[in-house]
Amino acid sequence: MSGGVLKILILAGRLDRSDCCGPLAPWLDRLEARGCRTQVLCVSKGTLLASDSRGFECSALGSRWLRGFAARTVWSDVQVERPDLIHVVDDEMMDLAPGISEGARRPYIQTVADFRTLERGLRLSRRWCRHLVATGPDLAAELIGGLGIPPERITVIPPGILAAQRPGSGASPWGVPVIGAGGPLEERSGLMVFLEAARQVLNAGYDAEFVLAGQGIKHPDLRRRAGQLQIDERVTVADFPTLGGDFWSVLDIYCQPALAASGGGMLLQAMAQAIPSIATGVPGLRRLIEPGSSGLIVPPDDPVALGTALIDLLEDPEAARRLGQNARERVRLEFDPDAEADRLVALYRQVAESDRRADSSEP
Repeated sequence: MSGGVLKILILAGRLDRSDCCGPLAPWLDRLEARGCRTQVLCVSKGTLLASDSRGFECSALGSRWLRGFAARTVWSDVQVERPDLIHVVDDEMMDLAPGISEGARRPYIQTVADFRTLERGLRLSRRWCRHLVATGPDLAAELIGGLGIPPERITVIPPGILAAQRPGSGASPWGVPVIGAGGPLEERSGLMVFLEAARQVLNAGYDAEFVLAGQGIKHPDLRRRAGQLQIDERVTVADFPTLGGDFWSVLDIYCQPALAASGGGMLLQAMAQAIPSIATGVPGLRRLIEPGSSGLIVPPDDPVALGTALIDLLEDPEAARRLGQNARERVRLEFDPDAEADRLVALYRQVAESDRRADSSEP
């Protein structure tokens, strides 16, 4: 096993709702360059793996009535190889991982990338789950202190983010600046606070457009609130599937106004694009930005502070540009995709080898 080809099955969810997370195929390529043979089992391939032979779509895994049966019988599909190790990267597959691992008689590891996962509760197999990957130290601390997971069962591996090579946003002068915010369309994302801050910016006489992007059922609530604030003509509410290069390319400033702990995936994407960014000082976000150097930090649930920070950036586009460039450099250094792949493959080999030794020692 050591140094040889390692077969890894990635359990993903609905890839058609995750386009904002970056290309999946290059991530698989990096794992394979380090001696892994990868396959991805998902509910839907979307555009991320639409023509990639490594992706296998099983829509029954997303069905309330069929998912349990599908998990138990997935190995009847001869195209899906029995792996050496399974890696669960999506919450939607967490409940199915024990059954899939049981069917393959193979261990799995689970990535935890969102604080909401902890709030909903981790459902792990005592028999088959060997290790957890936390994408940040705040998440790891909560797993240890909040859920009592032994520290030796957790490895912090920051996600690999490909930093953009294009010139940063914020170059002087601006035309009509576009200010964006994103996250799940729920109260904890702070998007209502963002709308209040947008009203403050417009009241101060600044000409700007605002874009909110996310996934959920709160679009009408956000549009209604924008109408109440009389800024609806300046606000666009978009769905997650619209995210990607086109979304980031139109933004001059990005805000992550979360009211509660957040994994910060969208903030990292903005920083990687050299977009001047403002985030709240909640767990998960406050470690990503060095205040005044690679972005700005404001208190959560404080539209006045957020509005003031936005005005400060609008007043000085050159300073905003420097923040964006510094943010991109921070992402390049601390969220390197090759470093992520190195650490993941080292963990894969450690877990698989340990499991192999345990099997060989059984009578």
